[in-house]
Amino acid sequence: MATTLHLPLLLLSALVAFCAASESSKLSGISQKTLGGLEDADIHEEGVRQAIDYSVGVYNQENNDPHYSRARRVLSARQQVVAGMKYYLDLEMGQTTCAKTQSDLSECPFDDSQDQQRTFCSFEVYSVPWLRQISVIEYSCHNE
Repeated sequence: MATTLHLPLLLLSALVAFCAASESSKLSGISQKTLGGLEDADIHEEGVRQAIDYSVGVYNQENNDPHYSRARRVLSARQQVVAGMKYYLDLEMGQTTCAKTQSDLSECPFDDSQDQQRTFCSFEVYSVPWLRQISVIEYSCHNE
């Protein structure tokens, strides 16, 4: 009789442990399935926005254009949980009418003149938010 009681108790214990582990992963915001895997990123999420803004800043620092550029469109945004977060961004860049001597890029309208060529860039960004670290690992751009 005691042996027949052990099996249901064992099954009940396993079920409780499974539910607790499942709830714990929901609360942490990271599912076991996506840990380390590449997945689509929500471009409205704060970490993604910071990665985009930082990428645009690096692009503006390293190009020789006298005017600022901004991200005209986010073509693709993917993320990967590592010891921090990696973002893989494909952006269409647009030149603005603001000279780099100005400081507020958010108020700069795009230069929509007809002779503007389209620039597409791919960025790999590594972020460790709890250490307040972010860096562009690599990027490449091409014009069309």
